[in-house]
Amino acid sequence: MMKRTQAYYSSDNRISKIFTLIWTPETEPLKGVVQIAPSFGEHIGRYDEFASFLAQNGFVVCGADHVGHGGSVTAPEELGAVNDDAHLTVVRDMDTLQRIMHKRYPDLPYFLLGAGVGSFAARIYAGAFPQKLTGAVFMGTSQIPDFVWALSDPLQALLERLPANLSSAAAPDVLFGKLTMRLYKDNSELSWLSVNEENLIEYITDPCTGFPMTRQLTAAMLQLLLRGSHEKNANALPPEFPVMFVSGAKDSFGFFGRGVIRASDLYAAAGLAPEVILYPTDRHEILHEDDRERVFVDILRFLDAATAQ
Repeated sequence: MMKRTQAYYSSDNRISKIFTLIWTPETEPLKGVVQIAPSFGEHIGRYDEFASFLAQNGFVVCGADHVGHGGSVTAPEELGAVNDDAHLTVVRDMDTLQRIMHKRYPDLPYFLLGAGVGSFAARIYAGAFPQKLTGAVFMGTSQIPDFVWALSDPLQALLERLPANLSSAAAPDVLFGKLTMRLYKDNSELSWLSVNEENLIEYITDPCTGFPMTRQLTAAMLQLLLRGSHEKNANALPPEFPVMFVSGAKDSFGFFGRGVIRASDLYAAAGLAPEVILYPTDRHEILHEDDRERVFVDILRFLDAATAQ
């Protein structure tokens, strides 16, 4: 048994209230705490099934909607509205939640799980605060090629010339979908997200997913992708730090596994021993695919082993 509660805390931007969900086992002993960092364009409520599974297996689970997302906005028109340095706000807000939860459970192992864009924020966070974590899971991640660094300044300059509110055609899933839909031989621009059609329908009908991107949120995403790909994040971790990479082998965001392997190679080169699992039939949202229970069990096994270690 477990209970789910809602909470808010103040964002680093000193304006927003960050919406938070906490799943707490009602039986003891507690094994540890798992903090989830969602991707951009979604919300923490979409992790309920997975978080409930972990809670039923002894882990306290928490997660928050990033600034400009989900319950962290007060009106639909505020979705995607963020400050100019939102990439810093995202990571600092993650740290605030970690400090809140660690104060409640000071003696429990603490894990961070990041998904999609959230995985890049998690890689930044783990590199900045390795002493605050027991281990990390990077889900649906990738590795930005080195040559993109040379384009980062021109891209940033281009973004600054765009209107503050971009059209719905600039939503990241739409832009990415237009580039990849032919690879899947499918007419849907969201096919890269999931094989599970029920998940796609829920994504389309959810008003808090796939919303139009603002210029500032697009810039924040670019900064997180670039900074999260930097090798210094891996080099900052101690060799014994448990790291897990889990992704769909057919996830175009991860370059069909190649980006995931390149990312894990950085951690291996830093002296760590990352565990890597690529699910053969899955795409980006592996927690919503038909074989998601297998993913749940694999992550739980990793957490249990890291806790015992």
